[in-house]
Amino acid sequence: MDGAWGGAASFVPELKPYFAGMEQSDSITFDAHKWMSVPMGAGIYLTRRRGILKTTCAIETSYMPKDAAGLDIRDPYMHSMQWSRRSVGLKVFMSLAAAGKPGYESVIRHMTAMGDRLRIQLQQAGFEICNDTPLPVVCFRPSGINDMEVLQAIVRKIVTSGLAWISTTHLDGQGPVLRACITNFRTEAKHTEKLVALISAYTEEVLNE
Repeated sequence: MDGAWGGAASFVPELKPYFAGMEQSDSITFDAHKWMSVPMGAGIYLTRRRGILKTTCAIETSYMPKDAAGLDIRDPYMHSMQWSRRSVGLKVFMSLAAAGKPGYESVIRHMTAMGDRLRIQLQQAGFEICNDTPLPVVCFRPSGINDMEVLQAIVRKIVTSGLAWISTTHLDGQGPVLRACITNFRTEAKHTEKLVALISAYTEEVLNE
């Protein structure tokens, strides 16, 4: 299962039902540097099948450490493609220790609320919301505009401004859309207002060119 960004929402009781069935996955990818706000990079791969890692990654050579032989520990180089490594797990542990589950529930609730606010503001500004999700990933476009070249032109102006970052994507059954995703726990209403104003201004500029 790909839970790289959205998987953290399963920490929140009212959002957890949207992840029903996740517990049946053989493996889950999860990026702590996204919604958990841990410094990059902190990608996590979880699997039920410990043997897969050894089969895929283990290399036995005469010059590698043998200190762990016979002990109930696993040398990292035996279950990962990365041999020499930073202590990535420490920053994940420290973040969990500092914020705890209640802390992460709070910030994720805040970001989902900002996503809801962004949807409302975009609709009020005349944009069409094209996806239905409780998560703060908002797919939208100017009403009546279904042209990827136009949407990409809007994105180029916004990204070039250096004031915000959005992207384009293609939704099955919907076609081309603009995509905004809230991933920073410091996002406030004033930021979503500025984003909508920026999108509106550049949309008008592109449509009038």
